[in-house]
Amino acid sequence: MGELPNDILAVLEALSRKEITVDEAEQLIQAVMEKRMNKNVRKQRTYISREFMINPGEEYVGTVEVVNGKAVINGRLVGDLEVVFGELIFSGEVTGNVELVGTNIVWNGGRIGRNLEMVGCSYKGTRPTVDGKVNEVNNFFINGILGMVRNLIIKPFLHGIRIEE
Repeated sequence: MGELPNDILAVLEALSRKEITVDEAEQLIQAVMEKRMNKNVRKQRTYISREFMINPGEEYVGTVEVVNGKAVINGRLVGDLEVVFGELIFSGEVTGNVELVGTNIVWNGGRIGRNLEMVGCSYKGTRPTVDGKVNEVNNFFINGILGMVRNLIIKPFLHGIRIEE
């Protein structure tokens, strides 16, 4: 049988010394367990026609999807990044995968911990260090199709959507 974590052991010891009641011990143990559960849950956020930004020195844990918006990554993203028909300014770090479709990119170095995939993207600057594979599909046929999808489907569809927090 495994050893009890220190925080739960401390609650049980306080209970045995009668410093807290059984109800208080139960509430404390539930709070400890909830904190552990929330710590391990990764957030997933989708930004439609909006901006997502991580400033230098900041860290965000979770997956970020940006559609028809702007992502500015100057800090650290612990997770994956997906940008579709948007803009990316990158100088920070993404620990997971970066997937970009029809995106205008400004690279300023940085690091990508896993794979980088770009389809129909235009970019300039110094590409980041990529620990995994780099896949790039960028030809006249793909760019034409992506341009039609963006202008005939995505923009009209998103134009009628109102985003509220």
